[in-house]
Amino acid sequence: MITATTEVPPHVPKDRVWDHNLAAFLQGGDDPFVTAGRLHDGPGAIWVPTAAHGGPAWVLTQHALIEKGFADWEMFSSKRGANAAVMDSSWLLLPVEADRPEHRHYRNVLNPLFTPAAMKNRNSAVQDLCDQLIDSFVDRGSCEFVSEFAAILPNAIVISLLGLPAEALPQFLAWEEEIIHGATPESSFAAGQAIIDYLKQHIASEQARPQASTDVMQAILTGRFADRALNEAEILGIVYLLFVAGLDTVTSTLGWIMRYLAIDQKLQTRLRENPHDIPAAIEEFSRAYGVSAPSRTVARDVEFDGVTMKAGDPVLLPTMLAGRDPRVWDNPHVIDIDRRPRHVTFGTGPHVCLGVHLAKREMRIMLEAFLGRMRNIRLPEGGRYEYHTTNTIGIDVLDLEWDPA
Repeated sequence: MITATTEVPPHVPKDRVWDHNLAAFLQGGDDPFVTAGRLHDGPGAIWVPTAAHGGPAWVLTQHALIEKGFADWEMFSSKRGANAAVMDSSWLLLPVEADRPEHRHYRNVLNPLFTPAAMKNRNSAVQDLCDQLIDSFVDRGSCEFVSEFAAILPNAIVISLLGLPAEALPQFLAWEEEIIHGATPESSFAAGQAIIDYLKQHIASEQARPQASTDVMQAILTGRFADRALNEAEILGIVYLLFVAGLDTVTSTLGWIMRYLAIDQKLQTRLRENPHDIPAAIEEFSRAYGVSAPSRTVARDVEFDGVTMKAGDPVLLPTMLAGRDPRVWDNPHVIDIDRRPRHVTFGTGPHVCLGVHLAKREMRIMLEAFLGRMRNIRLPEGGRYEYHTTNTIGIDVLDLEWDPA
């Protein structure tokens, strides 16, 4: 811990100030998850002047505290705080930015469409797209995994759920790139606003139809909050959340999984010969590669982890720190698919990730397809590997090569 050179609120103890740019710190090595693990040696709650979108926040560093942050909505509100995002405050990302009891009403609009049974019905669409993408490069013996596969699969599926045109995917990915890597906050905000404007037009065209183009859009447009119809701001909040939720998190996770498998030939062989172990591998990968840091806002003045937190303070819940906490797992940086972890990468409590079953299905289908159609998947000598640590921890470029099956 060092003393901050920027202004720190008077209720924050000096020994809890960690005066670093969080995203830049995570860039300090070959593996950002191992780098993040250095924070486990300090306090469980630290004040980071440059944490969320360039602004300050409490950052929780221990699994137990992060789990508490997810579960205790009366202490840590999901409603957007002043520092949570640079977005129009007239509408919320729903159901994420809602607390009980409102959260339940918004969640009920979508819950039936994202159950395991509902996702099973979408299995063929995911499988067909996965096979189509692999067909385009499998005979070549190499690919750039992110641009040729990981960035396309989850995003194309989300686009299809919302009835958006498949041919617009390159534009959506370009906006995503600008949001994550924009040279200035203004350029990132502009890309986000472009998405909002596009989605508003899409919603209007869907509302003009006798019936919406997909079951998801139909559920949103006819959804109700208790005894009333959803208003325009609520519809936009739900559609926007589904859209942006698919942009980077699953793409990032797929990248880390494939990079690890390309290094660990023993595990690669085990999963190829024992595909029934793939679900266990997905749980372990999910533990080890939490890519997001969901935000919360302190709801009232509280004492937490030995410090005073004031109402309105922003809080980050980094899943990469929860999943690598040595207080919970022995050798947390080691991938062990036999440990069967109880992790919080997809959240916990009422805000557990709505798309968790779809995400796991995409991971499983990807692993089955790559392992079934390729042998000795590996990192080529001199191959590219680049990652980002803003918004999520995700791989931008990953070269792979393999032998024919």
